[in-house]
Amino acid sequence: LGAVLLGAAAPGTAASAGSALLFAKDAGGLTAQQQEEIFAALGLKVAADGKSFVDTVCDQPAQAGVTFSDWNGDGAKEVLVIYGNSCLSGFTGSSVSLFIRDASGRHQPNLGFPGASADPKPTKNEGYPDLVIGGPGFCFPVWRWNGKQYVHHGQAAQEPGGCDQRP
Repeated sequence: LGAVLLGAAAPGTAASAGSALLFAKDAGGLTAQQQEEIFAALGLKVAADGKSFVDTVCDQPAQAGVTFSDWNGDGAKEVLVIYGNSCLSGFTGSSVSLFIRDASGRHQPNLGFPGASADPKPTKNEGYPDLVIGGPGFCFPVWRWNGKQYVHHGQAAQEPGGCDQRP
């Protein structure tokens, strides 16, 4: 019971209520411990109804969704989580976190800031696609893999003049 209340599972045990809810539709082949590590990085907890999330800052309803993609073609799926609310993510209403498995098998967090999507571009660096982080407005940031993590790389206009500076 303590592991469920704290949102952490000991190695080899069942996932907590939070990670079980986050990965209810698809666990993507992740172990309970891997699911737990990812859930713990999000700043969410299970709401009193047991069927939804709230954030741990404002205790307000939050959403979360998980997708799996093997963006670098190595056979290991990266884990993209779109989650949050206006308390955690401001005007955008959601944040993006991308978890990439390292050589030791741990999923390292990348991104972790407000955004509505992380869309791969055809351009790549060191096997990973550049990512356009969607959100409000007409100028979206582009992030590039540097061999260790995703870093800001530039901007992508969503319409002509979308990234022009305005007075």
